[in-house]
Amino acid sequence: MEWLKICRHRQGGVLLALIGVFAGTFNAVADDSRPQIGLVLSGGGAKGAAHIGVLSVLEENRIPVDVITGTSMGAYVGGMYAMGLSAQEVRRKTMSADWLSGYEDRVGRNDLELRRKQQNDNYQIYTDIGIDLKGNYQSKPGAFQGQGMATLLGNLTDNLPDLASFDQLAIPYRAVATDIVNVKPVVLDSGHLATAMQASMTVPGALQPVRIDNRILVDGGIVNNMPVDAAKALGAETIIAVDLRDALFEEQQLNSAFNIIGQLTTFMTNTSSDQQMALMGEGDVYLQPDVSFMLAPDFDKMEQAYVAGRKVALDALPELKRYQLSESDYQAYLREKLDRRAQVQASPAYYIDRIEVVNHTRRSDQALLEVMDLDAGRVIANHEMDDAVKRLNRQDVFERITYQIEQQDDENVLVMDVREKSWGPGYLNLKFAFEDDFANRSDFAFGTQYIYTNLTDKGGEWQFEWQLGSWKKIDTSFYFPLDYQKNSYTSFGVNWNREVREFILSEEQADLIGREPGSSAETEYSVYSGYAELGWNLQPWSSLAVGYRGGTGEVKEINVSNSQDYSVHGPYVSFVYDDLDNLFFPREGVMFMTEFGLGSSRSSVNDQDTISSDSVYGQLKLIKPLSHDRHSLVTTFQAGGYDGDDLLPVYVQDLGGLFNLSGYHRYELNGRYKLFGALVYSYRLLDNNFGAVSIPVYLGGSLERGGVWDDQSDIDFDSSLTAGSLFLGLDTPVGPVYLAYGMAEDGQNSFYLSLGTTFD
Repeated sequence: MEWLKICRHRQGGVLLALIGVFAGTFNAVADDSRPQIGLVLSGGGAKGAAHIGVLSVLEENRIPVDVITGTSMGAYVGGMYAMGLSAQEVRRKTMSADWLSGYEDRVGRNDLELRRKQQNDNYQIYTDIGIDLKGNYQSKPGAFQGQGMATLLGNLTDNLPDLASFDQLAIPYRAVATDIVNVKPVVLDSGHLATAMQASMTVPGALQPVRIDNRILVDGGIVNNMPVDAAKALGAETIIAVDLRDALFEEQQLNSAFNIIGQLTTFMTNTSSDQQMALMGEGDVYLQPDVSFMLAPDFDKMEQAYVAGRKVALDALPELKRYQLSESDYQAYLREKLDRRAQVQASPAYYIDRIEVVNHTRRSDQALLEVMDLDAGRVIANHEMDDAVKRLNRQDVFERITYQIEQQDDENVLVMDVREKSWGPGYLNLKFAFEDDFANRSDFAFGTQYIYTNLTDKGGEWQFEWQLGSWKKIDTSFYFPLDYQKNSYTSFGVNWNREVREFILSEEQADLIGREPGSSAETEYSVYSGYAELGWNLQPWSSLAVGYRGGTGEVKEINVSNSQDYSVHGPYVSFVYDDLDNLFFPREGVMFMTEFGLGSSRSSVNDQDTISSDSVYGQLKLIKPLSHDRHSLVTTFQAGGYDGDDLLPVYVQDLGGLFNLSGYHRYELNGRYKLFGALVYSYRLLDNNFGAVSIPVYLGGSLERGGVWDDQSDIDFDSSLTAGSLFLGLDTPVGPVYLAYGMAEDGQNSFYLSLGTTFD
């Protein structure tokens, strides 16, 4: 266990004192006679990979770097190099990083807790607009909350612990950010390295500002995109500055709002760089890599930027070699740099004495700690800390969760900073669905969903929904976890639904209402119901529930006086397992849903004698995708049944619509029993990755077989129907879009234009 003690105390007081001594003497280590060289790296997004190219040339030619300052992406590259990494180590980490994940805050669907999946599947227009119970509106302060960027930078820096001064790094370092309150530069010289990097890189409006010492910080490029002054303040006597400026647009290019805003941004950053250039003197080296072929978000072109950085540095070698060291002096410089790196070496795991929560939520510290599920008094790996963040984030109620390791009284303290969404706790989401068969049927739905979160310390919620269109509903429910980790819960609610369905009348049904057998009857279901259940979340993506449901309603034939009144109540049990990565275009995971229940019902037709009966109902659904490269094959199976004696079934099984016996319109086939299976193939034709948003395009087709029956004795394969479709699909942020053609074996066929989510 001796190594644990070393891991635990290697950043203790004695070492910190030694680091302070080294920090004060480093600038004079190599040679008092040579000038101290400051490397200044400007911002530029993905173009910042050019900085790494410059660093590689400096290393190859034995040109030392004594201090580093940077802004935005320059702060990232500079910080990584200041940790003591070589240029190639920085290159490898930077090129292998998923930078687009820095602009993704939400946990993927497969990792979301089951309740959030179900809410999002029905209301895919995820506005996340904050509305309180008085109707006051509030939006989030940035398009992205910065959770993804915090995780990305934390992993890239191996969660380097808090530093009393960035002079303790292998190379003294400063990052420059902007205080958005007074729009003045802020030089970050201590604290958590990854947080300092993020503050300097936070593009206003795109990423939420970072708070450090009660200051609200954003990208430093607004006021100082090339911090020469910060390098001089660190003692630099000679400056090597790398400027990734953009050229201003020509008049004919100012033809869009995007370009006009970009022109203003470029002017501000270039002006600040010009002011810093004025501080440079004779002997300083100014490098401007040619990265005009790319934009700041072009992370796929970072290797080309690296080459551009090498080229500009190689071209400037006659100037740079004035500061070249002899082989022996350069080796001494490297040894000192590596010694300092060892003193503050980042680690994939740390011994944690204590866990402390900085709580900016309405939940208790105990509630947060139990969800994190981390224990102090042991070595905790970085991936375990990331998993703890993910466990909290899958609840989708937190704005940002960050962590850092601090030294407090010779203890390693894991400090978890948890912030609830500042624009909550009530959130509004929307749905829009539309399907047209270009013949005689159009279905649409528009609805809103309001979720009021954190009603209790354990995460209780109130949910309200209303929907207009082909399927109308009003629904309100409460959800109360019974423990902090939501292992068990209770839920109850009431709702009203109205939907239109079409039935092919059996002989018994036709005789009772005076119609011809085999004729169709368009009916409207109007139902008031309520439920109460007790459930267990077996995993974040699976649950088992038992409950009791009751309802009363009316089924009436449209434009005809025929009607059926009914009431039904009884217990049920349900099980759901769902870790699909995408509901509409899945590639991995599985969805399995089943429910069985007993019902006692009373019904009467046209106010005639009341029929009482006991019934059993059940339903099952399975979705399982298989994928390879750009190909996916999704298997779907559905089954359901209800054996009640009502004239028209209370629990209706239906088929019809795209991928649900394509060729028929939605809800065209209805009955008491259903069996259905389908294979849906899709090929990802285009990625359409626009950075923070992607809208992939798919080509595919389906083969389907199934049927609905009113009598159990009628169920057989021969009486089922075969159907299929060809489609073009888009997976958009507001739901799927399909243009398709469907055809069934009995001559039914339809073209479909389908937009949005589900209708129920």
